[in-house]
Amino acid sequence: MMLRTTAAERSPTGPNPRRGRSWRHCIVGLAWCFLLLPPGRAAEANRSSPNPSAAAANPPLVPERIVFNWHNFLSGCSTWNFSDWARWIRDARALDYNAVMVHAYGNNPMFQFEFNGRLKPVGYLSTTVRGRDWSTMHVNDVRRLWGGEVFDGPVFGAKAAMVPEAKRVEAARALMRRVFAEARRQGMKVYFALDVDTVSANPQELIRSLPQRARFPVKAGGPQGGRFWLANPDTPEGFAYYRAQAAALVKAYPDVGCLVVWFRIGLTPWMEFAAGEMPAEWQAEFAAATAQDPGLARAWRAPNLFALNRVTRAFRRALDELGRPDIELGLGTWGFSFLPAADRFFPPEVKFIGLDYAILHGRPILLDEGARETLRAVGARRELIPVMWAQHDDGAYVGRPYRPIPRFLDRLRAVNAGGFGIIHWTTRPLELFFRSLSEQVHAATANRPLAETCAAAAREWFGPAAATELAAYLEAWMREAPMFGRETSDWFIDRPLTNVAAVVAGCRQRLAMLARVEPASLTPEARERLAWFRGLEEFIAGFHETQDRYQQALAAYGRGDLEEARRLMAACRPEEVIRQFAVFSSRGGITRGEQGLVVSLNLRWLPHLLRLRQALGMEPVRINFRPTQHDPLAQSPGRFTFHVGPARDFWECRGERETGLPVVQVPAASGLRLPEDAPPVWAEVGRDGVRLDRPLKLTLAPNLGRDLGSVRADHLVAGEHRLSLLFLSPPTNREARTAVRMACAPATAAEVLEFAPVTARRLRLRCRGNSENDWNSLCELRVNGRPAAGLIAEATASGAVEGYPAAHAADGNPATRWAINGRDHWLAFQFKQPVKLRQLAFDWYQGDRRKMDFSLEVSDDGEHWRPLAGRPADARASGTTGRLAWTTRLGEPARLRLWQTTATLDAAGRLELTVTPEEGTPVLAGVILEPPGL
Repeated sequence: MMLRTTAAERSPTGPNPRRGRSWRHCIVGLAWCFLLLPPGRAAEANRSSPNPSAAAANPPLVPERIVFNWHNFLSGCSTWNFSDWARWIRDARALDYNAVMVHAYGNNPMFQFEFNGRLKPVGYLSTTVRGRDWSTMHVNDVRRLWGGEVFDGPVFGAKAAMVPEAKRVEAARALMRRVFAEARRQGMKVYFALDVDTVSANPQELIRSLPQRARFPVKAGGPQGGRFWLANPDTPEGFAYYRAQAAALVKAYPDVGCLVVWFRIGLTPWMEFAAGEMPAEWQAEFAAATAQDPGLARAWRAPNLFALNRVTRAFRRALDELGRPDIELGLGTWGFSFLPAADRFFPPEVKFIGLDYAILHGRPILLDEGARETLRAVGARRELIPVMWAQHDDGAYVGRPYRPIPRFLDRLRAVNAGGFGIIHWTTRPLELFFRSLSEQVHAATANRPLAETCAAAAREWFGPAAATELAAYLEAWMREAPMFGRETSDWFIDRPLTNVAAVVAGCRQRLAMLARVEPASLTPEARERLAWFRGLEEFIAGFHETQDRYQQALAAYGRGDLEEARRLMAACRPEEVIRQFAVFSSRGGITRGEQGLVVSLNLRWLPHLLRLRQALGMEPVRINFRPTQHDPLAQSPGRFTFHVGPARDFWECRGERETGLPVVQVPAASGLRLPEDAPPVWAEVGRDGVRLDRPLKLTLAPNLGRDLGSVRADHLVAGEHRLSLLFLSPPTNREARTAVRMACAPATAAEVLEFAPVTARRLRLRCRGNSENDWNSLCELRVNGRPAAGLIAEATASGAVEGYPAAHAADGNPATRWAINGRDHWLAFQFKQPVKLRQLAFDWYQGDRRKMDFSLEVSDDGEHWRPLAGRPADARASGTTGRLAWTTRLGEPARLRLWQTTATLDAAGRLELTVTPEEGTPVLAGVILEPPGL
């Protein structure tokens, strides 16, 4: 396809609506766009040159049309190579978008600068072995994952992220320089959104090198009781700090046409300080401004936006001095609350860019009449660009995109917008969303209804024979299909799925629509598209059914109905759902975004279900001790590292960070002698371990994932468990004697008190929070060594958080609890009959790491209470002990040694394992705890 552009259109600054430049592009439908389906021969075949007269007859009616990408996580552009970027640019251009925008968090290696002889610290482009941003989890080999056949190597990530550590900045910068040059070559303006307000964007080692007069302290962002320094751009030295950033930017990326000063809406140093924390000169100016306009003082974060204006002005001055007055400036963030104060303080040439975050709550800004009035007023004075979400990573990430806003052109004009943008992470299918908004802002298709967009797409993708049926399907899918899943936390599903039956029924109805299409009437490519949509619908239905079974099983576990929970989990096969996703996503060639979702489903969804299986005695607990990588600059860092064996058995990995012990490794090229009949995975997990230079205490409980909601799946089932410990004996240059002692017993976080026998009908706890905060939370009460559930007639409390009632503290189920926040609460139990109290055990929530502040009272009538004082007692029963000793001889190869025992739990609980070195320094490589009967 050939696109003809004027010299003005190729300008690095791009179009300016206030200058009235005309645009002449055409909208070209893509048959197999990267937004909808993966790269392939059809995408290239469909890019024929449009008729110039047709392009002139259908010009765009808004000048700025931006596609916005965000370096965040594995299913986004963080894992792209240049070919992926180039295709994204090419396909966006074919849909007549004329600008690309990229965002760099403060820790992103694509942007680094030097100041006062110091380099700004940066992190990583995340991969499955390096970088932790936004809950990126690590795994030894992605090919071992369910659906892992879609990967061609053990690590998933961009090539630029797989270079040696010292070259990661150079590689990321080289990649993005090439990307921006390609965008310019294709006539696209480049927007670069640069974080300025986060902790990582304000490196303290650089800012502290400024004289104190050139920086000012704020409380937000600093260590507890400490100060966080911000550079004052109004001082010569502070300006030099910002000039160094601008110089680094224009040197690294000469094709940038607009620098967007990007900030968050809270919890960052620049957005949390009060007016009184600003430099004295700023305080005086701000006070004068608010005196002239009293309403300004009440505007959203007015002092902070006043201060960010100084930063933006410093960038403008620096760019001018660097000979780049052509680079425009913008200000951007989530939402539009910033508009009133920012419009008052920022120069009119600074364009405002806001992400329509309200769409996540079902209230898009362009459909909100009250919000539109603010936009309308600001848009009349400066360029305003609202950015739409095609999908959202906080819960609307898989399935259909958001529904395109109807009468989009009219609504943009109503708020005086100078254009629009779309932000997304390019998981598919999104093209209908992009097509709809683009078509709606062109002359010949202005405000085109979604039904017409779907009909045109059906004709292009499937041909005339099936156009009618599939146009109806596409419209039904865009309007009715679900949106679910997230990429920014440990959880792929972080809240219960609801309305599952209706979702599955909708999938079945749409599958019936697809079944009415005769495949023989389609081209081979059209048949692939049809199969892809069929696979998507089947995956959505299967995912919801599987998650629903898990939710029901978790609820049954919370009720103590283990038999029902096991029945439900036996029918819960998330592994098959993940493989199903990988299979249908591979139709035509899988995208990087879909590969990232294969990782996410394996590492953000599956582990939580495996954890419940462990709690139900259906899955072993496996721990491997090996190096784990951590990124100190990561935002919301992923917390888990997994080793997946040849049989797809999941091990949770713990290294020096998790254990406090040094890690020992035996190279893969070295031999490793295994115990007899050892499974193949031991040859892998046995090569790494932690050196026991002191005793190691481990709490053995369900691991891999986390608990969802109020139910704690952190107890093992009662019965006799089989415990295996793997010790690595590395080669030695001398004969060495090693001995280690093990002790394993039921663990408890319970606080146990003993009393001189006292008879009472009622027991009351006066609760005053704990050593860390004001929360009071009791999981279970035991009386005289037995669960209190059978003795209690009623449990009451001064209050309780919804879902955490007083009855949960004595229901016999350690997975539930009573909870309330505050320093003056009580929890009372009435016994069925008077009880002679000799011992009370309190299983406090997180009682193993915080001390509860409480006192006890007893009563016979509920009106007259008397204090009850006791002495601490040891809650643990006797357990298993053992000893293992060996001699390593000179020249002997590495060897894996096995110690096994059984450990019994009389009731659901956890085991505490202590491994103590007696001679030498043993190396612990792995722990396996097999439940009874497995």
